[in-house]
Amino acid sequence: MRLCRLAVAACALAALLVPAAARAHEGNYPVLLVHGWTSSGSTFDEMIPKLTAQGLTVLDCDSIKSGIQALSYAPTSGSQHLSYLAGKILQPKIDSCLTANGYSTSQKIDIVAHSMGGLTSRFLIEKGGADVDYWSSSTGWYGDGTPDVSTKWKAQVDDLVVLGTPNHGTILAWVPSTLPVFGVWNSTGADMRPGSKFLSLMGSAEPAGEGYTCVGGDPWYLQAPQYDFDGDGVSHGFDGVVPAESPFLTGCDNNLVGSNHSGLRTDDAPIDLVISALGFTSSQTGLGGANLAGQATIRLEYANIVQDHDNGTTDEFRFDVSVDPDGGNDGYQLVQTLSYNRDAPFTQDWGNSGPGTSVAVNIPGTSPRMDVKVRVWEDDTGWGGGQEAVSTHYFTNITQSEDIDGLENVTATAADAKGGTNTLKVSVNGVTNDPGKTRLMTFGLDKAYIQDNHDCCGLNGEVQFTAHAGRKSFTSTFYRGDAGSGTHYSRTDNAWVNIGTDAKNNGSVESETIWKVRLLNDSTYHFDVEYWEDDGGWSGRDGGNQYYKEGTVSAQAAGRVNYTGTAHADWDVYMYIVTEG
Repeated sequence: MRLCRLAVAACALAALLVPAAARAHEGNYPVLLVHGWTSSGSTFDEMIPKLTAQGLTVLDCDSIKSGIQALSYAPTSGSQHLSYLAGKILQPKIDSCLTANGYSTSQKIDIVAHSMGGLTSRFLIEKGGADVDYWSSSTGWYGDGTPDVSTKWKAQVDDLVVLGTPNHGTILAWVPSTLPVFGVWNSTGADMRPGSKFLSLMGSAEPAGEGYTCVGGDPWYLQAPQYDFDGDGVSHGFDGVVPAESPFLTGCDNNLVGSNHSGLRTDDAPIDLVISALGFTSSQTGLGGANLAGQATIRLEYANIVQDHDNGTTDEFRFDVSVDPDGGNDGYQLVQTLSYNRDAPFTQDWGNSGPGTSVAVNIPGTSPRMDVKVRVWEDDTGWGGGQEAVSTHYFTNITQSEDIDGLENVTATAADAKGGTNTLKVSVNGVTNDPGKTRLMTFGLDKAYIQDNHDCCGLNGEVQFTAHAGRKSFTSTFYRGDAGSGTHYSRTDNAWVNIGTDAKNNGSVESETIWKVRLLNDSTYHFDVEYWEDDGGWSGRDGGNQYYKEGTVSAQAAGRVNYTGTAHADWDVYMYIVTEG
């Protein structure tokens, strides 16, 4: 029996699935990466170097772009289902990618697939000979009498690793199944709802002779709702998009890791499983952290207020919207107050036309989640009654954005001050946890050369740094150092300070890293270092020069780039930026 590898200490399966007779790992073959719903090959940009560093060969499916590019594919019509996408679109693209890499179209390969990509990959392997030109809601795929899916894939694919694949479906797929707002991706999204015709026809078992590895995300902060798809009596949470056990198949090598849906492509634990499944021993230490990044705005989409709060007909409801940018339900900042004048009780379903904040909140890019708090109150100030508390709603552990990741809304209930339960729904817009739409940037202060200590009489200079880094216009949030704090580096003229090596006057050694953050590809980063001579109580501060670097995140060269600030006569500062993903 193959053991179930668990990468989360708190997670343990009470019983293991009994696998069917499976084909053993045969050898090391080129690796094809297959992305998920509404996505592209760029979502694997962080996984690719981790795999190649272990000696794996990853297929480059776009020779025009520099570096290794994963395959991209998409429906061409909103009526095309997953069967059509797999047989008519993905299949020829795989053959073209093999040819472009100098292989024959019969070359054995391994496949690593994320989310929906696991379903399209399974379809090719398991449904050889399928005729997929058309779709029937009652019978599923059918065609013109000529098979579209080659029978070769069952033998040609050695190992299949699926990450966060909704083999049992995901409740979020009810959105595209009911709201035709996802364009060409609408039908494929609907195919992933629990109990869909497509999933029913695919089944939930690894075929005899195959050797699949199935990985689900079960982060500690996303434990509700819980599901038990493997029937062992132990339920687990979900990865923010797909239930943790939804990838599990009878007979598969089933695994749980503590990653959210996007983190399954970036975090060490799931990629360790990928590397192991492909026959290698992992030594990678990765970037990790599929963190939220961007500027969040909040929209109120639904409100059900169950009690009248002014004993008249003109309730004036107010909604104080606050955000905890890095989650944890412990650091809310008030963003804006939204108004809605209506008598209660009432139910209002605004949907995407609901009132929203016009003020954006910078999400720091250092956490995979954020929280929203909405305080509902009745404005009685017109007649001298002040504010009357109604209810306070907490929307915690939000990991997606409606306008980027396809989330519809999140719901929170709270007790009404006059009895009963109020319900609100909100959506978050403008942020993403998709590593393919962000880059991980490390801003570091390497060293400084002190040419003039600004002191007389042979005294040591007392040098101090204040540094800011992050997204432009928000960088004051992310800083280190405070001019005048009395913590400094004491040096004579023409001396070096090596950050990370030399101790300050209080004996501490600071890290070179000022800030490590995920930023959206189209955002502008800012990094500055200000340099002071702190004379303490006898003279105040001298100097005070600043060096800064700005640029577009997507245009920043990969790896470490050093910057030297030499624009001023008596200070030299050496900074660097490391860009990954």
